[in-house]
Amino acid sequence: QDGAFYISSTLDMRNIILEGTVVADTPDDAYARRQLFLKIFSPKLNGMLQYRERQIACVVEEAGFTVSTRQRIPNFFVSLLCPSPFFETLDEVREELASWIPLLEFELEIPESGMEFGMRQPSQIITVENIGDVSCGCEIVFQALGTVTNPELLNIDTGEYIRLLTTMNAGDELRVYTHFAGKRVVSINGSSVTNAFSLLDTGSTFFQLAAGVNTLRYDASVNMELLEVSIYFRPQFLGV
Repeated sequence: QDGAFYISSTLDMRNIILEGTVVADTPDDAYARRQLFLKIFSPKLNGMLQYRERQIACVVEEAGFTVSTRQRIPNFFVSLLCPSPFFETLDEVREELASWIPLLEFELEIPESGMEFGMRQPSQIITVENIGDVSCGCEIVFQALGTVTNPELLNIDTGEYIRLLTTMNAGDELRVYTHFAGKRVVSINGSSVTNAFSLLDTGSTFFQLAAGVNTLRYDASVNMELLEVSIYFRPQFLGV
């Protein structure tokens, strides 16, 4: 047989090297800046590198100094390891799948026939665009305005879904995180956060948002109209 059969590929951690020069007016100033540099780039700390409206999580593999024998100016280098090789947007994208649309405007004049102060989004189905280069995880937030049973979110494109087997009361909030190495389900009650992984239906999948347009549909076994659903995500990119 000629050639080979390609199955898939994975990306390793990203290694980023930073180089520069320490500019100081006096030896004491140079020493102080060197100490500050070592404090900032400690291998014991996690960090976030930002560049051109993108960011990437990283840890310091090595940081140090070299001195040119000709110029006698200290140069520095930093080697950063990024467990995830993808850059992501600085701000999260928020999409409302099920919510109330406000209709109140000022200046306000209420006619005798009355007026609507808000309306429910008319469709259960919404398209969410991931402008990134690759699939990414997301945070799904279910909020109950009244009694809601078994809230769920379906990815129509893949058939994958997330369903929580529970009855929510007014004010209850459940959050599902589908990120790589960060998959979890929690219940929010004020400032209290409780593990709610046991509520997850066994057929559920922590699905990712594919690059491009994703078609999603929310639902519930009882009182779907009292359910609000939001989704948060950061598109990821192969480079900047």
